[in-house]
Amino acid sequence: MASDVNTPFNSIPFPGAAQSHMSEFFASGRQSRVGMFAEGKLSNMALRGYVEADFLSAGVTSNNNQSNSYTLRQRQMWGQAALNNGWTFTGGQMWSLVTETKKGMDNRTEALPMTIDAQYSVGFSWMRQYGFRVTKNFNNKTWLGFSVENAQIILGGHGAANNFLIGSQGTGGGLYNPTANYSFNASPDFIGKLVFEPGFGHYEVFGLIRDMRDRIYPGATLLNAAGMPAPSVMGAYNNSAIGGGAGANARWTLAKKFDVGIHFLGGSGVGRYGSSQLPDAVARPDGVLTPVRNYQTLGTLEYHVPKLDVYLNYGAEYEDRVAYLNSAGKGVGYGSTLFNNSGCGTETVPASTSTTVVTGITQDPATGVVTTTTSTVPVPGSVGTPLSGGYNPGGLKNCNGDTRVIMEGTIGFWYRFYKGPKGTLQWGPQYSYFDKNTWAGVGGNPNATQNIFLTSFRYYLP
Repeated sequence: MASDVNTPFNSIPFPGAAQSHMSEFFASGRQSRVGMFAEGKLSNMALRGYVEADFLSAGVTSNNNQSNSYTLRQRQMWGQAALNNGWTFTGGQMWSLVTETKKGMDNRTEALPMTIDAQYSVGFSWMRQYGFRVTKNFNNKTWLGFSVENAQIILGGHGAANNFLIGSQGTGGGLYNPTANYSFNASPDFIGKLVFEPGFGHYEVFGLIRDMRDRIYPGATLLNAAGMPAPSVMGAYNNSAIGGGAGANARWTLAKKFDVGIHFLGGSGVGRYGSSQLPDAVARPDGVLTPVRNYQTLGTLEYHVPKLDVYLNYGAEYEDRVAYLNSAGKGVGYGSTLFNNSGCGTETVPASTSTTVVTGITQDPATGVVTTTTSTVPVPGSVGTPLSGGYNPGGLKNCNGDTRVIMEGTIGFWYRFYKGPKGTLQWGPQYSYFDKNTWAGVGGNPNATQNIFLTSFRYYLP
């Protein structure tokens, strides 16, 4: 999968991909983490700040050839004012309010799956993004919270016309990534949550609302009298599609050794809040965005004794079919029965990493001889170092393979050799099995599976 310990769940290769015929081993220290927590107490409030970073980020010079040098990554950076009357105000980059907590709505008590994988588990709903959060604690039994958080749109589907605009690639001068897409968001995402701790268990219910906007160009696909393209910006307008969903979390401790957790989030346009990063929306043939229905669920079981933690996780994420027909009778959208999936099991040869393009045409006025100049350039979208053979697997032909559901089962444990005033020293292995099912099209509904074994050795400062 050409990825580090952060597994891209929706990129599990189909049986026809060359990658599916080759195993992959790697070792990494990039999940090493540094953090700092500071607190100052006044008579009526506590002021807090938290910074957390790791190295699961890549710069333009990062590689595994010799120095294995990677860049420091922002995970959390926030400030907080916690008043004695139960009101708390928090702003900065933090875990989304969607993410389950273990105690009230307190930051730094997030109930994360006990995994080595930095992408956590399929079915786990989370974000780490900018937010401003206001919460109220009622006698340590009930908490009410509301947040505004950074928005982004994951666009999915196939066959859409070039008649709409969601955003742009990042501008380097604006310190965005010029190789990544950024949507022009009309507003932040809005999230509200209610938490109960009646004495046995921890319970959460929450909801979110999203405004997904694009600009539509009805004249972008016009043809002139000769049948040639004659695009026009006349009649262009902005349109919003409202998405959102609701979810619930519950967690119990049994016999002081077992922690049982259940999580669910469902709605339209909520795919980006799941670990698998399934699409939020697709575009209709007329350019209007349609939020895609998505469901995320995760169950966890943990066993704790002084030196050992054992965990079992099972999660799934489902993406609904949203399909249309364009004026030519071809399928558009996500999961259309007209999409061709017949090549998902057929391996292809490695792709070319370069192509020849015409850079100029001149004609000698005296002789009439036409001279063409060409240049060799990287193939758009090629993988690996440009113009280097051996690092660009062949792309599958006739394989749309839109994901219907991804499932993951995980088992692992952590064993602590030492935990005391000098810190904590622990080791753990983990095994995960993935099954990705797709929507049926021409040629059937291809399936992809993956086996991943991880192990981690960690020392925590006291």
